[in-house]
Amino acid sequence: MPKKNVNDPPKSELKPLTADTDLSSDLSANETPSQFIDSCNPKGQTSPLDSGISQSSPLSIAATARVNRVNHWRNHEFAVGLVEPTWADEINRSTHSDYDSDTEANGPNRECCSDAGNKEMDPTCGCLAITGHVCGKLGYRRIGNMVVLREGYEEIVNSKGEHVRRRKISMVVGPYWPMLVFVTYPLILFVSFCAAVKGVFIVNFNPLVVCSWTILTTGLVVSLFFTSCTDPGILRKHEEPPKGDSSGRWRWNDRVQSYVPTGAVYDIDCAVVVEGFDHTCPWTGTAIGKNNMIYFQAFIFFLFSSLILDVILITSASI
Repeated sequence: MPKKNVNDPPKSELKPLTADTDLSSDLSANETPSQFIDSCNPKGQTSPLDSGISQSSPLSIAATARVNRVNHWRNHEFAVGLVEPTWADEINRSTHSDYDSDTEANGPNRECCSDAGNKEMDPTCGCLAITGHVCGKLGYRRIGNMVVLREGYEEIVNSKGEHVRRRKISMVVGPYWPMLVFVTYPLILFVSFCAAVKGVFIVNFNPLVVCSWTILTTGLVVSLFFTSCTDPGILRKHEEPPKGDSSGRWRWNDRVQSYVPTGAVYDIDCAVVVEGFDHTCPWTGTAIGKNNMIYFQAFIFFLFSSLILDVILITSASI
């Protein structure tokens, strides 16, 4: 299965920030919509607010959304990119042209099909739009561009010796889950069904063939499920390197406003930092990292083993 390279977007699409960066030229965490609107007007000109534009105007809505997005990004407990706080906000962004477009660098074609003539267009165009409409209505939360299906809380002892509760992600899928649901699984089930009809469940069937087909097909389906639904290794945000780290393994990453260890990579598709990142696999719908690598390797094994067996069964039945 070919790897999907993860390339950082052009510098023009990035607005690198540090913990001490002054965002007054962009939009600080404390800036109000009114201040943002005033900053957009040259000196000596009347502010849109002074000229009678209400707080519900498209400009003030865009400014408010921008404030919420920046605050959510800077205060998130995980190392995530600058994306919309909720899937409902993703729908609003995709349907309202008044929203600013400074987050286009994150995820699979946030402008959907508007760049259809671009040679660099992602072939999975529209995944975020589908996710926004489906998950926005179902009420699922998001981490970056990933959908949280199940989560809980765990109690830990922090660096100060205090007992605190934090989120624990139990089940999450990547931004390409529509491809997983509507392409990968249907292909697997269709080929497996054809093999079963042609060469498994037939008159005078061979018990060894039936047993082999059942084990490989079940293993394929189960390993794909765990690959796609397991947290790949989403990094929690670190405002400073862990104590005792003198090796310099941790580096500051402006993209996620966090210190990141060696081997952890910001995945532009999932919009999160993944520890032990290998690649993003659209067929499984998610990123492959340290937590789901073993499941992905099992998936590859069962995939090729099942494919070989299915081809033999189908072709032998046709002879």
